[in-house]
Amino acid sequence: MHATPSRPDSLADGKGRLARRGMLAGLTAAAVLVPAATASAAPRQRRHPAGPTIQAVASATGIELSTQAVPAGPLTLSVSTSEPKQQPLGLIRLRPDTDLDTFLVHYKTAATAKDPAVRRTALAQIDSEAHYFGGAAVTSASGTVSVSWILAPGTYHLINYTAADPARPETGIRELRVGPPEHRPVQPWAPTQVIAPYDDGADGRFLTASVLPAKGTFQVVNHSAQLNEVMLYKATAEADAETVTACMEALRQGKEPALFPFTGLPTGLTPLSPGASAVFSLSLEPGRYLMTSFISNRTTLTKRAFEGMWRLVTLR
Repeated sequence: MHATPSRPDSLADGKGRLARRGMLAGLTAAAVLVPAATASAAPRQRRHPAGPTIQAVASATGIELSTQAVPAGPLTLSVSTSEPKQQPLGLIRLRPDTDLDTFLVHYKTAATAKDPAVRRTALAQIDSEAHYFGGAAVTSASGTVSVSWILAPGTYHLINYTAADPARPETGIRELRVGPPEHRPVQPWAPTQVIAPYDDGADGRFLTASVLPAKGTFQVVNHSAQLNEVMLYKATAEADAETVTACMEALRQGKEPALFPFTGLPTGLTPLSPGASAVFSLSLEPGRYLMTSFISNRTTLTKRAFEGMWRLVTLR
């Protein structure tokens, strides 16, 4: 089942076709919260503390974790997969009055319902039932992607958005227990670049530099009013404002684009709640990329990418 509210419709496969997939939602909460002014500041040395690292290996049949119990405070999740198909992992924390089974049923409905009214109801439910802290979308080609947060004590869940199924929760969900903090010296995280999804009226935008490091660490701050993500697609030589706009407009209308100006599968940071922040690190091949979000617009139910929430950037 491809119940992935956060993933694209598998945008381009080898034939440039779309495989219809579901769409998720967003809500509130946060990992490292950053003041709004930070998003417009120039990249600089940031001294976020670094704590333990959990190694996560994702597949369609399960999630392997090096540990499921860590102390509160700084935490890094290092995600990899041996599969060519995208494996998008995200960290969530259910609200006290929501159990996992209920959330997964609503999640599946939000991802697969054809009736717009049913989808809106399910999206509103999962928006209110969990906090989304972001995560890593990886393929065998992308290599390891790491995401870091500062977490409070409590019970969290790591979800594979393409494998989450209420009938088989063991394939797409792992519990993470965050215990009392340990008072120990910590090291700073690496310097970061800033990426901030934000709203420009009804449109979605990305506040970031036009040139970013291909091997880098990024502070992402979600300044939009809904759940968002940061996905990077390798652009083709034909990619420019005109060809990307034409492609996204065709996809918005449910048509086959005349040209796909990007290739492969995206990698990046999975759904992050409004007002929340996370740090993620990756190493990609230098070149031009399409930065975008495939989260559904809560009003129109259309993917934000198809409505123009994208930006061409260069990784060096």
